[in-house]
Amino acid sequence: MRSVIRVLVVDDSALIRQMLSRALAMDPRVVVAGVAKDGIEAVELAADLQPDVITLDIEMPEMTGLEALPQIRRHSDARVIMLTSVDDPETTYRALALGAVDFIPKPTAGMATSITELTDTLLKKIRVAYRIDPAQIPAAASRSSELIQSPDDAKPLAALTEHLLACVAIASSTGGPPALERVFEGLSVSLPAAYIVVQHLPAGFSASLAKRLNSISGITVQEAEDGMFLEVGNAYVAPYGKHTVVDVTAGLARIAFTDDPSVHGVRPAADALFKSVAEAFGERAVGVVLTGMGADGARGALAIKKAGGDVIIQDEATSVVWGMPGTAVKLNAGRRVVPLGLVAAEIRRSIRVRQEVS
Repeated sequence: MRSVIRVLVVDDSALIRQMLSRALAMDPRVVVAGVAKDGIEAVELAADLQPDVITLDIEMPEMTGLEALPQIRRHSDARVIMLTSVDDPETTYRALALGAVDFIPKPTAGMATSITELTDTLLKKIRVAYRIDPAQIPAAASRSSELIQSPDDAKPLAALTEHLLACVAIASSTGGPPALERVFEGLSVSLPAAYIVVQHLPAGFSASLAKRLNSISGITVQEAEDGMFLEVGNAYVAPYGKHTVVDVTAGLARIAFTDDPSVHGVRPAADALFKSVAEAFGERAVGVVLTGMGADGARGALAIKKAGGDVIIQDEATSVVWGMPGTAVKLNAGRRVVPLGLVAAEIRRSIRVRQEVS
């Protein structure tokens, strides 16, 4: 790798380009290789400059960020971070599905966030993106036909009244939204399980992620709310700002929020969720650790394993970042390490095993 990280800044606003360039200048290991004011210029400069990382605005004249992204990826190995608006998170998830590795909420002229906060967030994202092997991005984002495992045919909605036999807790971070899409495509409403997802996201993006997963899955996916009861055939996405855990009272499992301190610098944290699922469900707990930077979910996965539950970990070859799953492997927390395309099949198999012994 180079001794410095070369970044191409793309935005139609001169003010935003200036703000981002100032933020990047705060780290001597990061240099601005160039700036572009629209998608057409971004495609040309990406090919000519071959930057390591590109910050790419979504809404631009002439050619939008979504239109430019596939062309950039054809001619450059740059890792692309989208500048997005909280008002249009669905477009953000489309960009991630097209191969962007991460995103940050776009700064505005009247924003209350200080330049220090912007700098910290942006530089952290840049450094994480730079560590991603460009060869990993297509492997994680593409849908390889030989790996995709289709779910069973969905049963009638009466299946939702079956007893809840398993709780599946899923952790993901960098590269997570496209990975979650692949997993949820393969899940079936016919299985007597509920699912809870912790995906590290900025404020305001969890509800739209739930909506997107709901649109591609046979099960019902919604943003978690404090006090919700876990129901068979339903999935819950943890919102930003509070830890999401499972509480069991009088034999009924429900979602609970806590204001406990951040874990690994994040809240919600997968470790908090996983440990509560291990305690509440024991042998009926299933933990899944997908792509992501850091170590969140590893110790929680170990707690599920020690409680007699099952743990499935995404392998390195299909992970955008093998931080979280890699740490889980190092702790010997998993029972199986599999490619992303087989994760849903392993979840289904694990739930069926619990169904057979119940």
